[in-house]
Amino acid sequence: MSKTAGTDPVLARISLVIPGRTIALGGKPEDGVAACRLDTEAVRWTYVLRARERWLGSGDASAGREEQATRTLKGFGLRDADLVALARAPRVVVRMPYASEREGWQGRIFPWEYLLAKATRRYRNVDSRHFTVMREVVPQAPARWRKSGQPSLLYVHSAPGGLRQVWDFSAEMKRLRRALGGIQLIELKDPSWQQLHDVVKQRKPDLIHLSGFDNLAGLKALRDLVPDGEPVEAEFGPMRLDDVLAKQASVPDGMLLAGETSGAAVIGAQRLAEALNAGGEHCAYFVAVSIDNSAARTAALIAAERAALSAVGFQDAVENQLADFFFELVYSQLDQAVWNLPLAFESAWLRARKEPNATRATGVTLWMGAPLNEAAFTRGEPAAAELRDADTPPRLLAVPEVELNYSVLHNNGRLFRQIVVERGSAKPDDWLSVDVELQLGPEQASYRKRFAAGATRFDLTSEVHVPLTAALMRSLQEAVNSTLMVQLSHNDKVLTRDSHRLRLLPVDQWRDNEKDGQWLPSFVLPRDPAVVGAVELAQRYVRILRDNPAAGFEGYQAAPTTEEEQLREVDLQVQAIWSALLHEWQLGYINPPPSYSSKLDSQRLRTPSAILGARSGTCIDLALLFAACLELIDVYPVIFLLNGHALPGYWRHDSFQADYLAVSGEGAQGAIAGAADLNSSASLQRFAWQAMGNAPYREVRQLIRARRLVPIETVRLTEHCGFVEAVESGIDALSEADDFHSVLDIVTARMNGITPLPIVGERP
Repeated sequence: MSKTAGTDPVLARISLVIPGRTIALGGKPEDGVAACRLDTEAVRWTYVLRARERWLGSGDASAGREEQATRTLKGFGLRDADLVALARAPRVVVRMPYASEREGWQGRIFPWEYLLAKATRRYRNVDSRHFTVMREVVPQAPARWRKSGQPSLLYVHSAPGGLRQVWDFSAEMKRLRRALGGIQLIELKDPSWQQLHDVVKQRKPDLIHLSGFDNLAGLKALRDLVPDGEPVEAEFGPMRLDDVLAKQASVPDGMLLAGETSGAAVIGAQRLAEALNAGGEHCAYFVAVSIDNSAARTAALIAAERAALSAVGFQDAVENQLADFFFELVYSQLDQAVWNLPLAFESAWLRARKEPNATRATGVTLWMGAPLNEAAFTRGEPAAAELRDADTPPRLLAVPEVELNYSVLHNNGRLFRQIVVERGSAKPDDWLSVDVELQLGPEQASYRKRFAAGATRFDLTSEVHVPLTAALMRSLQEAVNSTLMVQLSHNDKVLTRDSHRLRLLPVDQWRDNEKDGQWLPSFVLPRDPAVVGAVELAQRYVRILRDNPAAGFEGYQAAPTTEEEQLREVDLQVQAIWSALLHEWQLGYINPPPSYSSKLDSQRLRTPSAILGARSGTCIDLALLFAACLELIDVYPVIFLLNGHALPGYWRHDSFQADYLAVSGEGAQGAIAGAADLNSSASLQRFAWQAMGNAPYREVRQLIRARRLVPIETVRLTEHCGFVEAVESGIDALSEADDFHSVLDIVTARMNGITPLPIVGERP
């Protein structure tokens, strides 16, 4: 394929390898197709996929991704015939050169697996072919590995700075021992960088298994466990934990290890690779990076810097049990595949993708620093790997949450971080039973599931729920300790019965952390009597502001189009709510009520009725009150969470909110400009209704500038200022990226089943 003068130099060095053919990229696109630059598309698709939870629920948006993926690949120079050839190949290798971490990053962060799968889907659906994508990064100097007489695996599990008190690696250890057979296992617990380097240099393991936390996730988990001033070792020296987290996008991809002088150290991907190659003295055969957000840089640089011939990582978050299961399959296949890693990877991937919760199977990425075995690209269909469990009884792997709020049960949230049953030696027609009992004073909430052992494993993490009828949970005023019992039976014979301590939080207590922050929309209470009363009071204000005696609150029906004159009718409805609260309620500011918790992220929230009764509230109380009023009049509210502050906002038109959910229209380009940061997870959207990080902040700012999204500083209600001034103050509050935490879209939360809590107060 001929190259043109305008060829993207990075793209031109990348090729797609299938059996018997190499397809070059970077050529002139066919007529009618616009050329695409790899850097632009890498950043754009990175953000789109980080925000996938937002648009997965929209059929139109999801369907449009196939067309967009095809357009991108054709913009890289591929033609229909190339896509057909790729679709008919059982596997594709994306081959790219490597010179340094700063060069060619576009190709390494680009989500090849997703786009190749999407763009070839129409051709593969004809005969239901499977499709495996692998990546090959070609270093300047070849990597060398020689199999030792007795192969060994170095198992590195790192939970530094107190993380081990909430994280257990014993189940993963058991899996490794089962899978490795005659391979020697070397264990290394919570090492520093120097300790890791020295052990690799001394023991020269053939396989290395890394388990623990990526840097950003580990630091966030540490924030829940250690005092505010706890120091960590960043790449440029010791820093306070909160100072490091204040600039999340600059926290590099990599792995959190123990510090030399403090509890934890941020180790970037490049430096981690240096420890694993022991200063250039060792190259392993394979490194498993069982860590979230490890594909784009961590696993890539391990292979590129010749720390291993191959490495596997994950493009975003993955269920821990699924990751453990996947790697157990890989190791158990190595001997069968005569140490042919591509075949072991493909067999394990084909099996793991059948799991019920393996919705992100395309996010598992294999990086090869050299062609490990050419037979991997020419052999026929591989069989899906299965575990050898002939002598292992059924087992239950259960890790419950340590705290539980009523909002979790109310929204069908999880009681367990993970709960998985593995069949082991049970026969397919045997019966397995799981019983869960939550002690609630004189009452007991229970769950039971009895099922035939037809599959090898059963993930119940999203299934285990208990009823909400217990009076204790709904009436808790303070936190209490309870007990959670978990039992596994085989053909009605009890195999295990374990008890776990569980702390029950009051119904009105909310924790602003990575796990519980998502439930905040349940504290927006549009049917609270005080909210209904506020809207009734606002009726006269809306008639005056709209200069129409018949005017009312009809939400977006007042704006059939997005013409500014019609959008103004929506603004006036919001202003009427403001006027009623300002003039009729006469509010003051008050500190949060006590939570009796040592956690800085814990807060008791007041209902609108409680706010009216006391004529006062905190910033978040007032934000939730105003959002509830907007929801009642069918104007779509949002909540902005800043560091130590909260305020509401609203969409001026429902189509603006729809564009936001689809990651399109105004705002998307601003977000994409902020997606090329050093960390793969800083802007990862884990919930459809909550977006956090640098890129979403840029998206929010763009939407505000485009006058699609309007923030309101509701604390100004206590200062008796006007609506326009409150909007200006809201814009000012969102002026600093370092202050921004997240934005929660309330209507999207409702669409995902996050409903108001039943804590409606009495009419004051």
